[in-house]
Amino acid sequence: MSIVRFINHPLIKEFNGLKLFFRKHETNVSKERIQDFRNFADMINSSGDQVAFDLLGSVNFGQAEKYSDADVIMYLDGDLEEIDESSYENNAKYKMYKELLMNNLVFKYAKETYKVEFVDCINLRRLEHDIQNENYSSFTLTKFGFYRSICRGINRKVLRKYERMLNARPDLCAGLEEALVECFSGLVNSSRHSYSFKKYMERVAFSGSQIPPSVVNKINSYLSLDSLKNR
Repeated sequence: MSIVRFINHPLIKEFNGLKLFFRKHETNVSKERIQDFRNFADMINSSGDQVAFDLLGSVNFGQAEKYSDADVIMYLDGDLEEIDESSYENNAKYKMYKELLMNNLVFKYAKETYKVEFVDCINLRRLEHDIQNENYSSFTLTKFGFYRSICRGINRKVLRKYERMLNARPDLCAGLEEALVECFSGLVNSSRHSYSFKKYMERVAFSGSQIPPSVVNKINSYLSLDSLKNR
């Protein structure tokens, strides 16, 4: 399940179409990293708590190599006021799971150690509260819609409840769409984003696979500022 209003936006559809091309050439390292995070999520869920992840970057595109970082969004079920978007890094539960992940995932499950970059943390209790109250100005809702539109989910069954809640509120989704697209436009305009695409193209070519000219043209068009203005 996905949030229909968001994944059907032309810019996001374009991104996801290109992402699927790279995933057809997925590296074994990417597959191993995904399994690492599944193992960790299963470990937490077996304790009675729940955690889910969205993966960004090279793992999301299936192009992770041995020394690639793993860029992670963490979803935690915390008290309503306990884990918010401005102070989650100081939250005891977040710090506990972050340390557990580093000690158990990277040093226990993984075949090779690698750096995990924690990009964000979303409190599922806050997310549910803002959906139920149709908080159009909620940055938590905007980020959730953004991550769920473009990322690779781990333990997605935890997140489907909130995707269903948003899909059942089309007016709320419409109200959030402009802010979400602004987030996405900022991503497309970043030099890091352009560099990542070039890096993934080089990795596919190095693996011995050819990138069709049509795909190269689509990537160039996607990264074009003029093209972005017309979307």
